[in-house]
Amino acid sequence: MSVREEIMGIGAQLARAINAGDAATAAGFYTEDGSVMAPGAARVDGHSGVQAYWQAAIDAGLSNVVLTTLEVEEFGGSATEVGILTGSLGATELTGKYIVLWSQTNAGWKLHRDIWNFDA
Repeated sequence: MSVREEIMGIGAQLARAINAGDAATAAGFYTEDGSVMAPGAARVDGHSGVQAYWQAAIDAGLSNVVLTTLEVEEFGGSATEVGILTGSLGATELTGKYIVLWSQTNAGWKLHRDIWNFDA
């Protein structure tokens, strides 16, 4: 399996966890010192911070998340992913783009830095 295919598969699992309301599983896809850098919010670090972020988003009504990979570039034990995202926050439809810095760990590929923004 290619790195792109692995990353796409993990992204699909992450979206499923969020859509199922499972913030703990979502946080498990991040490195121990992983970060979420969401638009309009302070950076959060580590599993507990990432889990709290996703739980708050789920509690606010985040659902129907779909992540679509456009590009993956591997370099050593890291990779970058560029993609587009869609989802819903209550009645509001979301569209945007993201960049993830991935790290290869003993447990496989993990999100290390996750940043996105929404289209106007």
